[in-house]
Amino acid sequence: MENLFSQPIDKKPYPVKLQKLLVNGKKSDALRFLDKIIENDGGLFQHEASFLENRRLSWLIRIDLLRDWGRLSEALAWTCLECELNPDNVAAHALKERLKRELRLVPLKQQTPRVSVQSNHCLKWEGVAGMRELKAVFERDIILPLKEPELYKKYRVSLPNGVLLYGPPGCGKTFIARKLAEQLDYNFQEIKPSDLASIYVHGTQKKIGELFAQAKAKAPCMLFLDEIEALVPNRGGNHIGHHYQAEVNEFLVHLNECAKNNILVIGATNLPKNIDPAVRRPGRLDKKIFVGPPDMEARMQMLKMCMKDRPQSQLNYPHLAEQAEFYTYAELELVVDEAARDALSVRKPITTELIARALKNNTPAYTRAQIEEMMNLS
Repeated sequence: MENLFSQPIDKKPYPVKLQKLLVNGKKSDALRFLDKIIENDGGLFQHEASFLENRRLSWLIRIDLLRDWGRLSEALAWTCLECELNPDNVAAHALKERLKRELRLVPLKQQTPRVSVQSNHCLKWEGVAGMRELKAVFERDIILPLKEPELYKKYRVSLPNGVLLYGPPGCGKTFIARKLAEQLDYNFQEIKPSDLASIYVHGTQKKIGELFAQAKAKAPCMLFLDEIEALVPNRGGNHIGHHYQAEVNEFLVHLNECAKNNILVIGATNLPKNIDPAVRRPGRLDKKIFVGPPDMEARMQMLKMCMKDRPQSQLNYPHLAEQAEFYTYAELELVVDEAARDALSVRKPITTELIARALKNNTPAYTRAQIEEMMNLS
């Protein structure tokens, strides 16, 4: 089977070639590229899980692009075709219902409060450029099951109880969680370990109970737990005291009931292996999603945002975005600031060359090898 991915890290269907087509505005070529992946029968690999996963996510990315470009009717047509060709694709059936509502093809009397007609933000990720593979995973594994629960129950597919976002710092885990809450139309509550700290014996346990009680009262609610490894550390270590073990147990008791109480728990960490294994078991934080450095589309948008209202010559954003692989959002902002200082020193506009030089002078904190190691949860 043809290797569709130009670099080892592209283990899922958002390869560098596709990103280049998108940042250069070659929409038709991008769709044709995805079609090759979707229509590939796989040959000897057609039943392998990785091949099937690539095809499903490529299809979702295709629909995401059509929606972004305002071609909702076309997106619906492709979704209906997918439902016919692959009737066991529950995500396709759920997405078909969402698109029909967005296009006002479903009578109001057939809509429920959970899936009522809203503005376009229910289909588009406002403010989240690129990251299409990540958004496709969120769409399939979290958004669609929670927006179309009756359909998923019909197919006996369980609803998500909790999600673990892991990856290097500075890659937007908090931001993406906020946007996910907007997609779901959930109340968003952000918690840091210090918010639950207490000087009293069993004080933290009490605060954990109060936290979940508040979330239940605000349901549907998303609890975003930043630095979750500090809240539920691995109890297997000798350095973990009895009070920590009791706090982890208290957290697990409440976590088990979240789906029933219309609460979605999102944990974020840079150190997933420091989290207690019981928290990551099925039925708890059972979805593990890697949030890595921004892809080429996201990097180009970040560079444009950083350059807004600054004196500049005509910049080659696609070229700069390609050169900035593995840079985090914070690192890209630092690069633009340095280029701006250099331009100020000679009283000239910021150029592509100045930003390229700043990239060379400020290498990213993480290499490809380090990021690939982070992706491995085992």
